[in-house]
Amino acid sequence: MAEIAPIRPFDEAAALDWLRSQPGGRTNMPAAELGRRWGWHRQRASRRLKAWQKAGLVTRRGNIVMVAHGAPVTAPKPVTPLVTRPVRVTRARPVPVTHLAGIDIAAYVAAVVLAGCAAFFSIKGMVVLFPGAPVAVVAMAVAMECAKLVTAGWLASRWRTTARVLRLVLVMFVFGLAVINAVGVYAQLVSAHVGERGERESYVTSQTADLDARIEVANHAVADLDTRVSQIDAAIAEATRRGRTNAALATMEGQRRTRAGFVDERNREAGTLAALKAERASVTAKGRQAEVEAAPIRYVTELLGGGEDNERAIRWLIALMVVCCDPLAIALTAAVAGSRA
Repeated sequence: MAEIAPIRPFDEAAALDWLRSQPGGRTNMPAAELGRRWGWHRQRASRRLKAWQKAGLVTRRGNIVMVAHGAPVTAPKPVTPLVTRPVRVTRARPVPVTHLAGIDIAAYVAAVVLAGCAAFFSIKGMVVLFPGAPVAVVAMAVAMECAKLVTAGWLASRWRTTARVLRLVLVMFVFGLAVINAVGVYAQLVSAHVGERGERESYVTSQTADLDARIEVANHAVADLDTRVSQIDAAIAEATRRGRTNAALATMEGQRRTRAGFVDERNREAGTLAALKAERASVTAKGRQAEVEAAPIRYVTELLGGGEDNERAIRWLIALMVVCCDPLAIALTAAVAGSRA
């Protein structure tokens, strides 16, 4: 269907002259049709009609727009002739905004901060996943994070003028980069949650096993020394019971130094055993301290109805952080760029 459209958009003076040229200086065309005749957006035509009405240049009654009597007549300007062509009407390019509002600046800052935090965790996570080439991984991750935000902002500001296939391709690439960022952030957060606790539990386990083995050896040594001293005491008591006092005295004199050595060694082993038991108690206390530090996780899990699975709440929390952080930065960047466009 052939539509009438100007070769280039009218300016305001040419649009007013066009209204004056209509029969009786009036028209009942809606704002969308007027914008199509003038090469404007429908929103622009509606805004300019409201502004002219407020300035007293035109009057509006329903859909009827009429040039007001006494409105200043603009200097004659060459009006682009109308042509008829069977093509789809193209929209005029939007007028670029040359200033940023305070809320736009705040939105950009928030998006950059969120994207920076997500990028930091993502890059560390990527280094954990690919430890063979950390420098190359960091460079590639930084480039992907920057390209993701720039692509989102560019696509939002030029959404109407971009081909549909290109829009789909760019959206898919941005989505892919967001997924890569989410994987890196998830890996880093899991490493931060499990790493320190795993090292502490491993240390407690190894120390407890070592101390248990040493305590067992010390117990055997003390028991053996106690047995030897008991044997000496039993021999002396038996000699005394049989009435052989001289033999008992001779036995006591012969075994005195031996018994004293056994007693000293037994005391040393008993001291070592006590020190090992104290060290094991200290290690056990560290293990209990780790359990106390994990108490908030257990309480959150019980609050969410997770039962005894304490890790479920942490997994949900990490997933929520991944879903909200970087996608919010992308959406905020796109929203500000799109609103300014």
